Amino acid sequence: MVFVEVGWYDELEKRVKHQQKFMEKMKLVRADQENERDLRGLDSALKKTTSFIKKIKNLTSATIPAIIEDLNKLNLSKFVEEMASGITETKLKLSDIPKVSELCVEISARYSRFSEALVGEFKKMLPLKKSDKISNAAKLKIDILFLSDLILCGVFNEKEGLQILGGVLSYLVQTDKTEFNNVALLSSICRYSGWQIAEIIPIPLEASETREIPELPESTALTSTQKRSLRELLIGYYEALLKITETACTARNRALKKAKKQERVRGDAGDVEKQELEVTQAVFDARKKLVTELSGAIGIEMKMLKEEASDDEEDTAANIEMGRALAEGEVVLWTDEETRAFYENLINLRDVVPQSLYKESEHRTIEKTKTVQNIDEIDMENINENDDNEMNNSSKKEVEETRRSKSPTMENMTGGQQNGGGGGGGGQQNQWQNFVLDLDHLVSKYSVDQAAINFVSNFNKKGNHKKLINLMVSPPASRLDLIPFYARLIAILENVMPDLTTEIVNQTLEKFRGFMQKIGENVKIEVKLVTVAMIAELMKFDVISRAEGLSCLRQLVYNLRGHSVDMTAIMIELGGYYLYRHTDSHSKMKRLLEVVKVKRERMKDSRQIMLIDNAYFTCLPPEESQEERSRLQKTSENTPIKQFIRHIIIDIDADFIDTFLKCLRRLDWSDPDVSNYAIKYMSSPWLIPLENLQHLASAIVGLCALSQFKWIGIAVIDNVIETIKLSLEFPETFNQWANSAISYLGELYNFALCDEELILKVLYLLITHPETSEQQSWRDLSRLRLVCALLQVAGEFLKTSAVAVKFRYFMIYFDRFYLVKRERFEAEVEKLGLMGAIEDVESSINTKFPFEIEIAYENCSKVLRRVKSAIPLNLEAANLAVQKMENNLRKSLDVELQQSDSRRGSFEEATIFEEDEEEYSDEDEEESDYDEEEEKLRFSEELAKQATKEEEDEFQRELDSLMGDGFRNPTTVQNVHEMSLPAAAKNRFERRIMFSDDTKEASSSNSKTQQQIRRISMAPKENSAEENEMIVEDEEEKMRREIEKNSRVTIMMRGKGSKPQLKTVSIKDETLRERWELEKEREKKEREDMKRLTLGQQRRIELEEEKAMMAQINNYRIKGAAATGGVATMKKKY
Repeated sequence: MVFVEVGWYDELEKRVKHQQKFMEKMKLVRADQENERDLRGLDSALKKTTSFIKKIKNLTSATIPAIIEDLNKLNLSKFVEEMASGITETKLKLSDIPKVSELCVEISARYSRFSEALVGEFKKMLPLKKSDKISNAAKLKIDILFLSDLILCGVFNEKEGLQILGGVLSYLVQTDKTEFNNVALLSSICRYSGWQIAEIIPIPLEASETREIPELPESTALTSTQKRSLRELLIGYYEALLKITETACTARNRALKKAKKQERVRGDAGDVEKQELEVTQAVFDARKKLVTELSGAIGIEMKMLKEEASDDEEDTAANIEMGRALAEGEVVLWTDEETRAFYENLINLRDVVPQSLYKESEHRTIEKTKTVQNIDEIDMENINENDDNEMNNSSKKEVEETRRSKSPTMENMTGGQQNGGGGGGGGQQNQWQNFVLDLDHLVSKYSVDQAAINFVSNFNKKGNHKKLINLMVSPPASRLDLIPFYARLIAILENVMPDLTTEIVNQTLEKFRGFMQKIGENVKIEVKLVTVAMIAELMKFDVISRAEGLSCLRQLVYNLRGHSVDMTAIMIELGGYYLYRHTDSHSKMKRLLEVVKVKRERMKDSRQIMLIDNAYFTCLPPEESQEERSRLQKTSENTPIKQFIRHIIIDIDADFIDTFLKCLRRLDWSDPDVSNYAIKYMSSPWLIPLENLQHLASAIVGLCALSQFKWIGIAVIDNVIETIKLSLEFPETFNQWANSAISYLGELYNFALCDEELILKVLYLLITHPETSEQQSWRDLSRLRLVCALLQVAGEFLKTSAVAVKFRYFMIYFDRFYLVKRERFEAEVEKLGLMGAIEDVESSINTKFPFEIEIAYENCSKVLRRVKSAIPLNLEAANLAVQKMENNLRKSLDVELQQSDSRRGSFEEATIFEEDEEEYSDEDEEESDYDEEEEKLRFSEELAKQATKEEEDEFQRELDSLMGDGFRNPTTVQNVHEMSLPAAAKNRFERRIMFSDDTKEASSSNSKTQQQIRRISMAPKENSAEENEMIVEDEEEKMRREIEKNSRVTIMMRGKGSKPQLKTVSIKDETLRERWELEKEREKKEREDMKRLTLGQQRRIELEEEKAMMAQINNYRIKGAAATGGVATMKKKY
């Protein structure tokens, strides 16, 4: 099965079909070649043949059918070469190739010499030698595709056309191994006919439509060996292009890294680096585009290139952040002011000592040993590589054996001075002795400065230089406390004795490298420690570069075992803090500390662990470590107000709801920190016991009772719903949170903080949200638990709410969802049992559908389901119930669209449904119940829309009381007046005036009339006709009087002195509805006109305000630009 483009496959199938047809034809023709005598009988007039050749030279796909027709009538045996040259020289289009190939097949079938002539013309036209040049690449592409099509159609004899095709492809590949200018040409060939000539399946383009095909149609013109040869030729060209693209990528990465370094060091890269980066980036982009195009054409997935911006961007960011912290004073380079003065405030001997005393030594004559000067050159990769099992062998025994070994014999400074100081007198020798003794008592910055002045003034000789060098390179092994003072002495002397300092640095570094190369295995560890300490101290005085110090530390960390552990600890204690605080070495030092911390976990010697811990926390104090930062963050959340908020929310219970509510109201909700923290915990129900969720919901409702706190309830509900949505996206991560959140949402609904529509949306979301994994969805039953939990909490209220009908619809969908999950679960378990993944399916508890879900579903169904409806037993019954419900909803929707204007029609429809109920079965009764409930739901919504305002309700109640008192007390009834009832009065008396759509009064009057008519019709037959007529007249008189009585309405009007006055009005039923509808239409039109005028006025006001605001903004911009221009002008003047 392969994925291919739909268009490419359709074109291939069509092309292969025609080519196979032409091949079969050519095989038959070659087997039974037509006799030349038959051609002699055709017309060979010069005029017609010349006209035919002209048509050949102007070929188009539209003229080919006519040319083929002329071909069958003419004898063109003398014009075969002219036809071949005319066809090959014609500028064809890609769409012309099939038709031209058909013409060539027809010509070749008649004239056997035509294929040889075509071969000759193609050899002349196509580039086959290395010296040939491509003059027109577009025509060359068409010619190659035309040649391949002729080969596949069988026009050429065996190997005739294939040799030309292989030669031209070899030319395109072999002559383009450096510039790769033929990539587009070869890509087009591969996409068009690559499958037929080389079994190449191009990769579909991104925007194309794909299809999965079991197998592709094949052409038999070429053998598999021939196709493989052409494919290997094209793949070799692709590999050469990929190799040169990788080289360009490496060059681009190198140039980018170099430019980044320049930006970090200088602030901006140089012009040379920028130009180099632009050139390499352009070359890489071009190569990448070509290799991507060719890889898709030959059907090879492109290899991922290591196109990385820079390998030290994180280091750069860390260094920049440290520089910012240093500049803003958040961190300091030195622990205190005295330390800073010790390492930075050095005396200048040139200002203290006469120049004559250091004139001979102030010029440098010795070069420094080659050291690392650029920190970026230090490779921090693979520091852990040497972390092998030898780390575990660094035990106490090894350390003790090395300690027992003796250090190499070192020259006794005082003895050496006695033997080697022959050049001077005894007084000078004693002075040197005293100077050396003074060096052992250097305890302050002042004493070091005096020692430096003393040495320059009294001992500035070559012999003394050598003695001091030996003393500084090999200080007393037990006096680590002297190393900082010795380093300060060397730093002070560097100003006037650079050779002395250079020699000390060179010998110290050489000594350290000897230790790392295992030279002198029996050297005491104390000697190694003082050497490392001297390097660290000289680095802090900037005598040794930070890059070299960092390089030495890296060597120790790389081989962190044995004595290297102690040396690393000393190096980090003395120089780690300085390296970590410096902007250029911060990132490298940070990475070294991380490696040290990792390797420390694998140590077994407790002494070494303690040393590493002390050194680590000396360099990186606890308040700056990640653990300490997290601890401080937790401490920031433990402020008294936040502790109080957590207490009143998490510890809420039934006994202290009112107290906690008062506390919540007294919080400073205007403070974002306090409000966000409180809402965060009020939206985290998983922190609260399940039985206390209702108390928290009650407290939130009490809080939202105040108008200024209503937004809190909305925020809490939004957060809870967001948690539920997150649990649907990541069920394994937020499953426990969702269980608490769903119960919490139900409690919020029970306390009327959210409406029924929201709960229904959440319920539908739980059963309709797409599964994260379709294959494992049968295992995830959390949604069933969530739905059952929400129904247990809020189902009773939903059952009797305004959305009861919608809730019953949901229960039908939920039945289907439950049964789908259950049957899928049982089917998958059975499949696993057949595969042998589960040994005993029946006895295993894990293979049974969860009992608690089944019980919860049954309880919800029994409590919340209607009495008439039954629980579906299988998925088929559930699907049938859903289908019936949806059909009923469609029918009711059609009915509602047809009923446009009156309640009477809707009630008549409901009446019809009620009459039809008696004839239906139990299932049909359930269908009619849906329609009845929908009708009631629509009627309740219409009544809600027609509800009067509070003032009108108050007026109605007063009117009812007055009318009641009026009927109970004797009142003076005035004469009946014929009058039209005002619209306002009609609206007030809408409930009391009898209209034809008032179902209750209409039904009662109809029932009375029907009863009277029924009595009349059921009179005994033995009564005489006169008696019947009298009865009918009496009944008609009664009905007339009753109608007149009903048509009289007593209304309250305003009389003299604004006193209420009752009047009886006679209103005819047949004219009342017509007048009422006219009045209603007039009022509706007035309201629409008023609404249109109001909206138009409001829109004009908004447009005027918007124009004024834009004008004000433009004025501010003009003033700002003028002010900026003025400032710029002032700067130029100054």
